[in-house]
Parts: sequence; structure tokens; C-alpha cells
Amino acid sequence: MANPKQSDASNATPSPSQFDNMTQGISIGILLDSGKESISNYREEFHFQLNGEDETGAAYNGSQDYLIEVDKTADSQHEIETIQSPSRYLSGIHEYAKADGFFYIVRDEYQGGRICEKRELPADTSHYADFSVIRTILTITPGELLEKNMRVNGVLADVYEIKDISLLTVRELNKVSGKVWIAQEPAYFLKAEGEIEGVVEFENRYYKGNGTFTYEMKDFDQVEVQLPALCAYPPEEMIPLPPNATEIRNEPPRIHFSSPDSADQVQIYYLNELASQGWEILEVPPNEFEKVVQARITTQQDIEILLEIKIHSMVDYSKVNIHWQAQ
Repeated sequence: MANPKQSDASNATPSPSQFDNMTQGISIGILLDSGKESISNYREEFHFQLNGEDETGAAYNGSQDYLIEVDKTADSQHEIETIQSPSRYLSGIHEYAKADGFFYIVRDEYQGGRICEKRELPADTSHYADFSVIRTILTITPGELLEKNMRVNGVLADVYEIKDISLLTVRELNKVSGKVWIAQEPAYFLKAEGEIEGVVEFENRYYKGNGTFTYEMKDFDQVEVQLPALCAYPPEEMIPLPPNATEIRNEPPRIHFSSPDSADQVQIYYLNELASQGWEILEVPPNEFEKVVQARITTQQDIEILLEIKIHSMVDYSKVNIHWQAQ
């Protein structure tokens, strides 16, 4: 998965803006991020809704929402998107963050729940994409000037009609209408809203219908990037381990270790320790082959954790396998 990279705006080399073409009367599609090099702290929000039918005439609807929070001065970034689409690979909630030299991914675990993966960023991230969420708008072609000197989110902007727009997955654009707010000094896309009619493609299947979209940059110089709760408060750190645990392997969402205590002793340890820490102990049917403890808790960060501990008796020690699920 690509991860975000932002450079310090103070070290950026000025380059000609695509908006210069507008002043010269040239009508071309302008990249969504054109002119934003000096914008160092902001939030970006996007919503896209599609309604129509597939090739067989069956009704279809899909949507995408994303939020991006950027603080270039701290070299940190947070992104979250929710997608509903015919593609099983795209649908769902996806969350990413970058902070303190690490990249974080919150993803669904195969057996249920969600986990946070933490990866150290390499020294050279020039080959990494700026963003990890799918940014559906590729380019916007401004048309006729509609209004001048409109203040939006504290920024002075001019409003233009949307003459054309390029959207990811849209294979045929039959109609577009809408407005785009272009900031002044420097020029960049501050806000956009509109409607489209056309054909989109997912996994070699085509869907015809209508769509609406909104795009907005806001909260300039107000963003303090926070890690996703699952990354800032790892569930495994809430799970106690016996003081005499050995051969500990932490492989989220699983923990494995050995103990010189008997299976009964380990089970009693967990029943007492978890209860004292506020976990709810769940009833488990008797099992003649292993000792099992199940518990759950909802943290102050509203993370719900379900815990299952399986304790196996060996000749003179116990092997313990812990599996947790977090939502």
C-alpha cells in the first residue's frame, strides 16, 4: 500500500502553476493538487454518490467519503475513507496515518475485527505516493467566471462553472454541471460541487447512471494530526501476561507464550487479573482438552476488544495462545 509523503513547503522549489493557463485563455484540465505546494496545514473532504443500473438493468448505488488531515511542518498525515461499490476489493473502511517516521495502516483482520500495522518509513520516500486514499477527482477544467471575491473557509476565492472534470473509474462522461471555487494568491482548488451523468467501470463491468460530488479544503492551520485509536492504544498492551511467561511472541492479533505453571494456575491467573482490570468474563462451555478463558472490554477510546485465551497442558509447563478482536 502506498503511503503519504509531504515535503516542507519552505524548501519547495516554485514551479509554474497550471492556473497560469487560465490567465492566458487556455482551457485545459487542471490537476487537483496544482498550486497547493505552499499550503502546509489543512483538512480535505470529499463525497461522491452514484446511482444507476448495471449492464443487466439491475439497480446500483455506490459512494465514497474521505477525510485527509495534513500537517507538513510536523511531517504527519491522517486519512480515512469509506467506500461502497460493486468491487469487493475497494469496499469498506480504510484508514492510514504517518507520524514520527512511521506509517500506520488500520485494516480488517481475516478472522474478524481490525488491527493496526506499523511500518518504519525508509529514509527515501520519493517513490511513495502522496496519499493512500483513492482521490477520485483527477482534473477539473474551469469554465465561465460566475462570481468574484467570495470568502470560503477564510480564503478569498473566485467561482467558476465546471466545464469538464476527470474522475477515476468514470469511463464515459456524458454530462457535467457544477461550480468550483478557485483561491486567489496562490490559485488552487478550494471547493467544488456538481453533478455528472455517465458510465463507470468496476472490475470490467460497466454501470450507467448519475452522480453527485463535493470537494472542500478547510481548517487551515488548525489541524493537529492524531493517530487512529487502534494505533495509539494497541489492544495487545491491555492484555496482561504472567510474570513468569517465556518464549513470548506478539503477532497481532495473537500472542503466544509458555509458562512453568499448570494450565489450571494460568487459567486462575487470567480469571482474577482480567476481572481486576475491568474485563467482563464470559461463560465458556467445559473443554476436556484445554482451558479456555473468554472476556471483553470497551476502552475509554470506545474500542471494543473480545479476548480468547487457550491454555494447553504440556508435560511440565503450559502453552498459551491468545487471540483478540478489536472493533
